Amino acid sequence: MSTATLEQVDENILAVKQELDEIKDYIKEEYMELSDETKNKIEEPRKRPISEMKTHEEMERKFL
Repeated sequence: MSTATLEQVDENILAVKQELDEIKDYIKEEYMELSDETKNKIEEPRKRPISEMKTHEEMERKFL
């Protein structure tokens, strides 16, 4: 088993802390907000009547 110096342990701990801080930033709710443009892109298809949409079988014929 290899030995580690206190400096190496300290560097590793600081690296892990930095990675955890980055993960926390991604998890924060403010980063999970959708932009208005994205919200509009989601809402547009929802307003479209189902009768205008293609069926699963039609899509399979087109792509398979």
